[in-house]
Amino acid sequence: MKNKVFLQLPKLKSLFLIGFVFLLFLFPQNGAAQNYRNPKAYILDFGKNELFVKEALMEYSASIVDANLEQRIATNLERMYIKLAEVNVNLRQNDHGVDGDLGLRDAFIHLNEETIKLLQNKSLKLNDYQLQSALDYPDILKNFAYKELGIKNYYSEIIKYENNKKEFGLKYNIIIRYYKQKNIFEYDAYQNFIFYRLNVLDEKFIELIKNKDVAEVNHCMEYITQIGNESLMRTESYKDDFTDMSLNDANTEFTQFIMKQKEDLIPLYTIYIKTAENFKILKRTMAESTSGISVEDYNIEVHKYNKAKNDFFDTLNTIQIKKRDLLIQWYITNSNFLKHNIEFENLYEKFTNLD
Repeated sequence: MKNKVFLQLPKLKSLFLIGFVFLLFLFPQNGAAQNYRNPKAYILDFGKNELFVKEALMEYSASIVDANLEQRIATNLERMYIKLAEVNVNLRQNDHGVDGDLGLRDAFIHLNEETIKLLQNKSLKLNDYQLQSALDYPDILKNFAYKELGIKNYYSEIIKYENNKKEFGLKYNIIIRYYKQKNIFEYDAYQNFIFYRLNVLDEKFIELIKNKDVAEVNHCMEYITQIGNESLMRTESYKDDFTDMSLNDANTEFTQFIMKQKEDLIPLYTIYIKTAENFKILKRTMAESTSGISVEDYNIEVHKYNKAKNDFFDTLNTIQIKKRDLLIQWYITNSNFLKHNIEFENLYEKFTNLD
């Protein structure tokens, strides 16, 4: 008889939080109070600050693939929202805008404030699989809805900022580059969200298997199937968003794999639990009955139990090994997707159309 083994998947975390979207922000690089009367000079300085941060935070974003850096990343995030608060103080004290026009400055300060809120309350934390999986299903679904609404609301704030940037430029006859379609980081956020929901439910599924309750395991699989089908619909709708479909394909593959446990694992699990119950009854009957049971019949039952047990656990461990590989590959794909699809703008040529 083989020992029961539940393969422990590595503690890989999505670690998305909201860090990627910082690449849209501006950090003032000097604290000297300035009151620009030349809109062109003001915009160029503004652009230098924004694009400087894009490069620094792209390096941060690329580091999320390495789970060993989790503590360091958490520390960096802590420093980041403290820095954002300091930046807002500095802006209010020293940035007097274009001849007193504070529209662009105030739009940025507001976006910073929204970001600080998200960092502090962790509403977009997407790596708490184990914690969330311990909740009841209504609370799990409520958590999903809360996080998705957080993503939607946050990116609506970024759109507002981009529109403010556009309007500020038009006001001074300067064309400021801005985005108006789905941003790469918004797209990545929703892809991370697909991955997150499946991992929460799969974490619950694996824990329920240990409880030897077939009804509960099947109930969990119903939710996995529901969320899985919705995830596949989402990945299908995302196909035309970017030429690079690597992350979308990775989510499709992962979703299909998690859902396939219904046909690959649950039938074997059902047989194993039923056989285990029958074998337990047999042993109790032998202990209580004076008539006893033949050695041959007992050995037949032992063989049935061992086969059912080994078939299930061999399949489970094979699935867990494959799952681990898919998790690792997903993080690599996510990191590469960001690195390959973010085009760093030249500080003097891309922020505006100025000569």
